[in-house]
Amino acid sequence: MSNPTLPTRASLEYLRKLAKDRLAVLRETNPQTQLATALLAVAQEHGFSSWRALKAEFDKRHTTHATQLFEAVDRGDAATVRSLLRDEPALIHARHARHNASPLHHAATGGNVETIRVLLDAGADPNDAGDDIHLGVIGWATSLWQVRDVPTDAVSLLLERGARHHIFSVIAAGDIEVIRAFIEQQPEALDQRLPALYQGQTPLHFAITRNRPDILGLLVDMGADMDAPDRNGQTALEYALLRGDPVAAARLAAAGARVRERDAAQAVPRLAPELADSIQTSTIVVGSTDIATTLAWYTSIGFTEEARFPTDASIVFWGKVRLGKAVLTFDVREGADPRAVSLLVETDRVRDLYEFLTARQLETADVQFVKTLHETQHGGLEFSIRDPNGFTLRFLQQAD
Repeated sequence: MSNPTLPTRASLEYLRKLAKDRLAVLRETNPQTQLATALLAVAQEHGFSSWRALKAEFDKRHTTHATQLFEAVDRGDAATVRSLLRDEPALIHARHARHNASPLHHAATGGNVETIRVLLDAGADPNDAGDDIHLGVIGWATSLWQVRDVPTDAVSLLLERGARHHIFSVIAAGDIEVIRAFIEQQPEALDQRLPALYQGQTPLHFAITRNRPDILGLLVDMGADMDAPDRNGQTALEYALLRGDPVAAARLAAAGARVRERDAAQAVPRLAPELADSIQTSTIVVGSTDIATTLAWYTSIGFTEEARFPTDASIVFWGKVRLGKAVLTFDVREGADPRAVSLLVETDRVRDLYEFLTARQLETADVQFVKTLHETQHGGLEFSIRDPNGFTLRFLQQAD
């Protein structure tokens, strides 16, 4: 068998067409010839022992090229993106292992208009909602998971090319009149929920998360259900109180929202000894924008890397090192500020602690929640609170 060779811009579709053409020729002399015979002939002509071996080589190349494509998209290198797609058009359908996101999802997050345009011109679907939590390209473009400036030029381009808003992306984009028009056309959108990863928030909860009391007021005026709870069982008013957001709480209260009455048996408890005993470990968490480089530096001075997430990607979002009994973790969610430090407390009773602290906040308003109870991307349940000095305490129960 000769050395395997494939044309630089060959595609499986092209080679399958060759095989079908070959099949037609072979059947002129033997009408019983099967497609498998023609596929084998084409594979052997290109130096492969079988069609399966040829396809495996294509899959390997596709994986390598897909990695290159996502890296180019993430750094906003439109020229490289264009070149890769010209050589292998099927890459437009690549999915990233993390979140099952498409190249357009990644470009939308980065807000690079030129890269977005290249992908759209190559056939990317502006309404692709195949990511693992189904926020869609427009959801990634409007950065639903964090409060930051929305790349308006990128969003405008996506909309021009056929992207459709949903209630949460239009809230994140932040234009009051656009939100009003959207709800007038789709009033049922007020009943939609974010996925479980985002606590099943209603549009009201989400407006509070985005720190937009003006949008909150609009949603209330347009008939949003103020009594609808999120996945943690909290109404929008209770959520505002947990977050220590007096403006949102006052707006909801003025519209008639009320905190649900608690039974006498539900009076705010003191921290029970068994809850204190459930605390297993505590770890300092340091903010970093480049976890992989940070882990490499710490291991170079003698620390041992104990974990990273994800384990098989060029972009790392979380990592952990140890030196003797000293343990440090690094998390991109803490931000780039070197003062962005929190304490991660691990427990096997995170729901009980959450219920204790939410009850205390609703009763005494002295516990500000940074994030309510939610599923983490790497497994487990977590919530976080802020002390009077602005220091964040994160409570985590690992997945079983």
